[in-house]
Amino acid sequence: MSKIKHTAFSITLATTALLTALPAGAETLRLVTNWGPTFYSVERTLEFVEEFNASEAAQAADIEILHVGGPEVTPATEQMTGLSNGVFDMLFGAAGYYVGTVPEAYALYGTSATPVEARASGATELLSELYEEKANARVLGWVASGIGYHIWLKDEPKLDENGLPDLSNVKIRSSGFYNAWLGKYGATTVTVPAPDIYNALERGVVDGAAWPGLGIVDFGFHKFTGYRIDPPVWQFDNLLWINNDKWESLTDEQRTALSEAVIAFEPVAQDFYEQLRIDESAEVEAAGVKSFRLSEEAEQEYVSHAKSVHWEQVKDKAPQSYDALRDALPE
Repeated sequence: MSKIKHTAFSITLATTALLTALPAGAETLRLVTNWGPTFYSVERTLEFVEEFNASEAAQAADIEILHVGGPEVTPATEQMTGLSNGVFDMLFGAAGYYVGTVPEAYALYGTSATPVEARASGATELLSELYEEKANARVLGWVASGIGYHIWLKDEPKLDENGLPDLSNVKIRSSGFYNAWLGKYGATTVTVPAPDIYNALERGVVDGAAWPGLGIVDFGFHKFTGYRIDPPVWQFDNLLWINNDKWESLTDEQRTALSEAVIAFEPVAQDFYEQLRIDESAEVEAAGVKSFRLSEEAEQEYVSHAKSVHWEQVKDKAPQSYDALRDALPE
């Protein structure tokens, strides 16, 4: 039984109509996504959905997934509440959006483990139990991982006496997720939503942006970027969840079909995103973005600090889970 405290959650009449007008027959799981269908990670996830729906296992179990929309249906940061309360059956998105509810998810950024390794070590099941307790949701899988995060800058970065980035007086596009990391290097952080990064760089509102190694081409702001600090830190935290009440209501055959499909998809997705990263990196470098490397010693400090930022969040906000997660998710 979930311990979540249900909160008021409203959606428009149009959205209600969308969610209730589902096909009869098969057990239909209503999927919502943090981003729209043309965003690369959603696009690949929806390909998985098509593959699942067409599979013999899904058809034999009489189960299907229906994508009901993205942030136009419900803002991304509110979608976990909708999942918890049964407005949606499934959710694909960033665990980082919901660390206020399940702070243990910070551990995904502090580890170099792959989804396959995390499942084998018991970390995936541990996270699933925590989401079940705190959000009435289960983790079906970690389906976008491996891609790290960078500091992207208009101008060549300066270095301090230790060979680390000196971002004093440099305005960096950020969100709460990045602030502690950027603060170590003296950056002035400016909160800018992803769709507005292009305009913020173009107008000089910011001098750079904290952003992953994918998606910069989608938003087009590599046009205003001269340098990318390497190596990347952290990795994608995109999970696929299901409402726990809905999970419990499925037949054994339906649960098996769904879970086995997601487990098989995890390594496929990892390879997909890695190849996409390689392709996009070549594209942004061809456009003139230069890789800025630190010294070997500074690089180790840079990566270590980035990981420690998020492990400290777990230790501070979820101390009862810290040791188990550290054991299951090595740096």
